[in-house]
Amino acid sequence: MILRGAWVTFRKELWSYCVSPISWAIAFLFYLWRGFELQELIRGYSYYRGDLDQFPTATYGQQSTAYMVLFVPALLTMRCFAEERRTGSIETLMTAPVTDAGVVFGKWCAAAAFYGLLWLPSVLVLHVLEYGPFLASDLAFGPVAAAYLGMFLLSSMLLAFGVFASSLTDNVLLSAVLAFLVSLGLLTLPQKIASQVGTLAQNYYVRELLEKLDVMRNFGEWFARGLIDTSQVMFYIGGILFFLFLTTVSLSSRRIA
Repeated sequence: MILRGAWVTFRKELWSYCVSPISWAIAFLFYLWRGFELQELIRGYSYYRGDLDQFPTATYGQQSTAYMVLFVPALLTMRCFAEERRTGSIETLMTAPVTDAGVVFGKWCAAAAFYGLLWLPSVLVLHVLEYGPFLASDLAFGPVAAAYLGMFLLSSMLLAFGVFASSLTDNVLLSAVLAFLVSLGLLTLPQKIASQVGTLAQNYYVRELLEKLDVMRNFGEWFARGLIDTSQVMFYIGGILFFLFLTTVSLSSRRIA
């Protein structure tokens, strides 16, 4: 029952993303911005004769990457449940012969799948840059695969929180702002907290928690270098399951009420 409900919801939500003008506006602005960034990056590498083995890693540090991770999960998920609560269509959803867990999982899978589709052309762009008019050199795609895995896992966790935030309110804008603030906090606060807790940071459990939450440092030390930290992978998966569980509880409480 859960898988059937998830599959039906997934197809419906993925189609809604594919026909949404907002989704295509995001893709257009992202690749327009990224195109200018890559153009400047190629010029810099050509002028200074930089090490092309480091080129794929340099593309991850562009501003478009940061904003894609920071803003887009909130924008994709802000309507998941908030819009249905605002229009009243959630009552129909609550009485449909599908489980809450199936609906939640299907909506998250659709958001994660479309988010992955948004990133897919960037891999093709890197392949095109290998040819003569651009870099005329083979690029190492091992680090690319690891880096994209890290970004996708982090963004999938942020998407899961975005789905949860959308289940809490009928205000689409409030849902987006809440998801954005959590994303911003996760990317910027761990290092600041570590510097403020003093000797408490020497405690094993506190240190491990702060290290796992410091996603920017972990990405730079592991995924961006082509290395996969399995403990970090499990952290992201655990975060996804945790927020999807909270979303299911949020919907179930509404059904009971």
